[in-house]
Amino acid sequence: MKKFKVPFLALLFFFASIRSVYAACDATETNTLNSLAVNVRASYEAMEEEYIPDESFNPPDGMPIDDDYVVTRDIFRIYITNITEELYVVVTNDVNDEELTFTYQDSDNGTVTFDQEDLTSITNYTVTIYSSSQTNCPNTELYTYYFTTPMYNYFSEYDVCVGAEDFYLCYEYLSVPMPTYDQFLSSVEDYKEGKIDEEGEVIPPDVEDDDTFWGFIGDHWIVITVVTAVIIVGGVLVTVIVVKKQRSRIV
Repeated sequence: MKKFKVPFLALLFFFASIRSVYAACDATETNTLNSLAVNVRASYEAMEEEYIPDESFNPPDGMPIDDDYVVTRDIFRIYITNITEELYVVVTNDVNDEELTFTYQDSDNGTVTFDQEDLTSITNYTVTIYSSSQTNCPNTELYTYYFTTPMYNYFSEYDVCVGAEDFYLCYEYLSVPMPTYDQFLSSVEDYKEGKIDEEGEVIPPDVEDDDTFWGFIGDHWIVITVVTAVIIVGGVLVTVIVVKKQRSRIV
């Protein structure tokens, strides 16, 4: 029986230690951590960056690449702000399996950045905020933040978008799925002809209310009501006068 005494005491001490660690993360600290976590925000900025092309890159029109030739590409620079020493964040998306983890030590005064180079699809990001080892309850999930980056709209480069820059399918970036080429052309033409608005909503036919009977009634109901009342009152008075005159003749 004695040989089980030491392992039993060690196990008891282990569970007591776990309880004491998690007990130290009281309601006050939990509330503070939650407040810090909900302040974490994400944003993005569209920008161009220079890069070194690989061997598969073909310069336009066979232009030779020399020391003065600069290759640029569009990217989104992602910013995650308000990370504190008590927090760390894990970033995932629905396009690839990449998982990024950032601590306060990775940040510049609480802000971390990374680049999204693939702009060919709408990307939904998930930012999960955890408590760090600087707290009494490390690795506790505190808050989840979602944001979306749009996709590059190559239709915006087409000549048909000239004069239709305010139409949503001619925006440089889209947050909705790309239509087919035929759907795109048809929608832009409908927009230019005034059939749909900037957001693609159908515009009702422009019918002047004054050209319709009920439109006229709706616009002039006060005058019509007054005139009708005057006519009715006048008719009643005339009827009364006529009746009185007929009675006086009979008498």
